[in-house]
Amino acid sequence: MKLFKNIATAALILGLFNTALADTATVMIDSLSIRNKPDGEIVETIDKNSTSPVFNYYENWARNDRGWIDSDFTKITETSPNVLFTETIKGKFLLINKDTEGTTKTGKITLNAGKVYPVILIKGNTAVIQTEKGITAVSRKFTTVFNGEFPAGVVLKNASLINPETGREITFLKKGTFCIKLKDNLFLINGYAGNIVPVSTPSNAYLPISSILNKLNMVIDTFNSARVSSAITERLGYFPKVLPLTEDDIETVTLEDGKKGVFVNIKYLFYDLDGSEIKDRKTRLILKKGNEVFWQKLAKEVFESSSNVKFIQLNILRFNGKGSFEKKGFVAVGVTDYKNGICDAPPEQFMDKTESELSEDLWFFANEVYERIENGN
Repeated sequence: MKLFKNIATAALILGLFNTALADTATVMIDSLSIRNKPDGEIVETIDKNSTSPVFNYYENWARNDRGWIDSDFTKITETSPNVLFTETIKGKFLLINKDTEGTTKTGKITLNAGKVYPVILIKGNTAVIQTEKGITAVSRKFTTVFNGEFPAGVVLKNASLINPETGREITFLKKGTFCIKLKDNLFLINGYAGNIVPVSTPSNAYLPISSILNKLNMVIDTFNSARVSSAITERLGYFPKVLPLTEDDIETVTLEDGKKGVFVNIKYLFYDLDGSEIKDRKTRLILKKGNEVFWQKLAKEVFESSSNVKFIQLNILRFNGKGSFEKKGFVAVGVTDYKNGICDAPPEQFMDKTESELSEDLWFFANEVYERIENGN
């Protein structure tokens, strides 16, 4: 009773707090908000490549030592051991190393290699063991005896129990499965002895870059066409155009479980009405709301192109008037918010929910002025 009580207590502590067995979160976007609670008030930010221990999870939120962060924008590295030991068991066990036969009161039985049985008595080269069909005596010639005190506990990760001789899977182990450590990485689980090997997803998940490029460039063409025909463009005589994307404008990083983070460089450049580039002045964006809807559509296309995408960061670059582009901020969208419909929400809600950092100098001037011009006032 004490053993199972300890295991239950350990599982409860592990599930709610996990303070002793922290994972590590590495920030993958330019900067990430720390909040006082899941989806709560921002208390500070941490920079890209910063690492912190994670003690608890709630949906897509992870708690570190300073608050809560959106784990969609991190790479989680599991640092917890495969097994949490909670008790010690004293006993004597017999491992069958080669298929053999035994005889019980009900008849002959086959004892398969890899099976482990409690030992009742050992006398010379014979062991008396308890099997599922009763007590039997077997030769110790092709067996191994384990005698003493053994650590016992629960498996912390989904894993496979692997036969150490053949390398084949004996059984799949769910997180929380009870186990007894016989020696080194040899465990007794559900009557079998084997090695625990955590199950992991291959890290080379496919991402259709060419398809993503085509879809994003279609969104860009639509955005540019709308800007050309807008009332503000007629008044000004020029407009900020987004350049077509190439493969050099997309970068990916591999995260845990084969998931991907996608970075896309969005380059803005002024064009006049006859289609000529304006390269002697800095490019600034016009109409915040229109650009925010544009970013929503870009993010949505990336997420819809692959289920392997965990986050997308749009890097906003503008022409600096001196022959090159400079980064003026970013907008990052996580897969959880995407699944919750943020890419179809009102643009102000989209910007409020995303991780973003945009230079005030990015905009031409007050959004309200342009809205009035667009409305003919």
